[in-house]
Amino acid sequence: MNNRTTPIALRVAADASLALFSLAAGLAARLLLKGSAHLRPELLQFFESYALLLTASVLATFAMFHIYTRNRIYMRRQKLIALVKASFLAYAIFLGGVYLFQPAGDFIPRGALLISFAITLGGACGGRLLMEYLHKIFIFESARKPVERKIRNVLVVGGAGYIGCGLVRDLLAEGYWVRVLDNMLYGDEAIRDLYQHPSFQFHQGDFREVSPVVKAVKGMDAVIHLGAIVGDPACAVSEDGTLETNLAATRLLADVCRASNVARLLFASTCSVYGAAQEVVDENSELNPVSLYAATKIDSERVLLDAQGRDFHPVIMRLATAFGWSHRPRFDLVVNLLTAKAAQEKKIVIYNGQQWRPFIHVRDISLAFRAALRAPLELVSGQVFNVGSENMNLTLGQLADKISAIEPGLEVEHITNSDARTYRVCFDKIRKHLGFECQVTVEDGVEEMRRHIKAGEVSDYKLAKYSNVQLVQQLQQIAHPRGPAMELTALRFTKNGKWIEAALQGSSQW
Repeated sequence: MNNRTTPIALRVAADASLALFSLAAGLAARLLLKGSAHLRPELLQFFESYALLLTASVLATFAMFHIYTRNRIYMRRQKLIALVKASFLAYAIFLGGVYLFQPAGDFIPRGALLISFAITLGGACGGRLLMEYLHKIFIFESARKPVERKIRNVLVVGGAGYIGCGLVRDLLAEGYWVRVLDNMLYGDEAIRDLYQHPSFQFHQGDFREVSPVVKAVKGMDAVIHLGAIVGDPACAVSEDGTLETNLAATRLLADVCRASNVARLLFASTCSVYGAAQEVVDENSELNPVSLYAATKIDSERVLLDAQGRDFHPVIMRLATAFGWSHRPRFDLVVNLLTAKAAQEKKIVIYNGQQWRPFIHVRDISLAFRAALRAPLELVSGQVFNVGSENMNLTLGQLADKISAIEPGLEVEHITNSDARTYRVCFDKIRKHLGFECQVTVEDGVEEMRRHIKAGEVSDYKLAKYSNVQLVQQLQQIAHPRGPAMELTALRFTKNGKWIEAALQGSSQW
């Protein structure tokens, strides 16, 4: 018997033993309460006649309610509800069978059956809660010494985007075999030149849907998850779409990785989870999201960290505010936008100049992910890292001064609005654990962006293709087919394992 079916067989055997014990205990309790010796033969005969019927009823209904699904990805509340429903139905079927096969007027110990039902229900629920608790203890202990596996094949979800297109090139340059899963919302210009690379493979697909995720994850040693609706304005366009993309799909990806034995998943989170903080924050600071984008990142972090186990090791990368030139340029990022305005219009507007932000160049983000990918598992498993540099904690006013020093004759206008975000971030942990240091300064990034703009590589920075929020707004106006995972919220998706179960067991193309 293989190691994937053995746990199921053990659970079935345990439930069968529980059903037999429950009936025996209920009949014994009836005998003790009544204290009548003449009941003993009748109770014994009832047990011998109907014990197997009760066992079969319990096992059949538990299987019907997916209690024995291999992936066990439904959450605790749904699991307990399913057990209650299955137990009620099992005893209803059992009683129906007793009345059907029992000769008229024969003995039926109803009180004993009530006791038996209570023991079955309590044992099934309590046993599973106990096993879950022991499993978590085991995971906690075993996760301290995770089994290392050499990483050769890497999946980058969202690999055609602003960060991903550069990261993919860096991974290829370091000798990794790289697969990209992307829905091509932003087009393929950023990775088109990689299609003929012998170590590159592209899968076009929506990572909110089960089938493309299962296909993309198959055969991978590690996954880097960059796929998301990024930025506060873009997330505000559609709350449902943001929850599907940033949260439900992250849960799906984690479940598929676990089912596919992919041990390491690096997740791109954000320092904006700190929201509004007056003191310098680190990875242990209180989270204070002031946007839907930040809230979905926090929930996704929790989903991944809760899934950590001996064979699954999530790593959370809270990125500072990105800037810099990319094969897929963006001008909805504050440094890039202000640089473009300065270069083309000679005027910038600074909102709330005293607010703090941490910044990081897009190439340094790639450097950080590659450092986490190479690091020993015991250093990164289940860890949260702020990714950036203390030297690039700047107020927006200080950022304006740096751009002014590079762009002569720049006019700067200051405006105050209701945006409450301000945070300075400590990056000691990633420096000490991974030896990571940012290589590109804000000044370097502004100079670089300015050169590309002055060279005519950007005709109009206001075009929709350079802005996440404009592209998401356009997408909202187009009918978009919804797949299985998109139809299910994060909570509903975890009710049972049928989607992933079907994908892993189904067509040979998976």
